[in-house]
Amino acid sequence: MSEKEIENLIKENFKDTALRIYELDNEDRKSLLAEYREWIMNDIDFEEVMMLPYEAYTDKLDSNFLEDSL
Repeated sequence: MSEKEIENLIKENFKDTALRIYELDNEDRKSLLAEYREWIMNDIDFEEVMMLPYEAYTDKLDSNFLEDSL
């Protein structure tokens, strides 16, 4: 994968994250941002990240598309 492709994937991921944060109410938004801040400030534990609920790292649009196609 080229550096440009990786950069585009990161930008797309940030856009998706920002859209999801926008959809949250203030309390949930603050909680999520506090968790992100903790990950950024500390070493990221890969196993901890992988234990997040399925919904936390899947694309809602994909699941909606799958439901509509059934």
